[in-house]
Amino acid sequence: MTRRLKHVGLNVVGALAIVFMLVPFLWTILESFHGSDVFAPVLSLFRPSLSNYRYVLLHTAIPREFLNSLIACASALAVSIPVACMAAYGYSRLRFRGRSVLFYGVLITQLLPATALVIPLYRVWSLAHAFNDLVALGVAYAAVNMALAILLMRNFFDNLPRALDDAANIDGCSRFQTFWYILRPLVMPAVAASAVFVFVNAWQDYLLASSLITNSADFTVNVGLYAFEGAFTTDWGAILASSVLVSVPSVLMFALAQRYFVRVASGGVKE
Repeated sequence: MTRRLKHVGLNVVGALAIVFMLVPFLWTILESFHGSDVFAPVLSLFRPSLSNYRYVLLHTAIPREFLNSLIACASALAVSIPVACMAAYGYSRLRFRGRSVLFYGVLITQLLPATALVIPLYRVWSLAHAFNDLVALGVAYAAVNMALAILLMRNFFDNLPRALDDAANIDGCSRFQTFWYILRPLVMPAVAASAVFVFVNAWQDYLLASSLITNSADFTVNVGLYAFEGAFTTDWGAILASSVLVSVPSVLMFALAQRYFVRVASGGVKE
């Protein structure tokens, strides 16, 4: 009986936590359909309207900024995931002097606040003439998020039996062939989880984008949202509708990679 009560209690607490986390998001969705009167005090007067969405999609720069963000995030994924996967394989399977020091040195970079990176990145971008380059912005995102991606994948590589490497070596596979054809397919859950992590962090960034992108035509969507906030008025309808649209890619990424997160949480393949 006591165990049953504990189980019910945990379910109730979990349900309350979910509701607590979903209320702000659901409120944003609801208010975005209020038209111009986004803070209508009486729920019974609610009349759903798509006017905010029509305005955002047809009369603002949000669609172009949405595309800019996708280009930067795609660049971040194209750089970070292959490099992190190969680095994780090296840290897990290879034995070389200074391996642990180098690995933990990479992880320490994750402890640095983003604000500490802005000035060095600004200086490097100035020397490289890389301002207003969305691909270069994606490279910055890849560098900032690389450490945790390496950690996730290395832990997954560590859980793969060494017998797989030995068997591949006996069959005549080179080290790269062992990595690419034998081990890489087995770590795809960690690759997917790392890709979601990199994408979401890059998609939600404002600080680096606002520092490295100065041309309004190249603004990412989070920078573009601030255009709705004026000195004397704020277009809350446009902000709420844009916020809902901006959240869609992150939600889709998590939904598509959900089964991979379960496998990563369970620890992958065990010896």
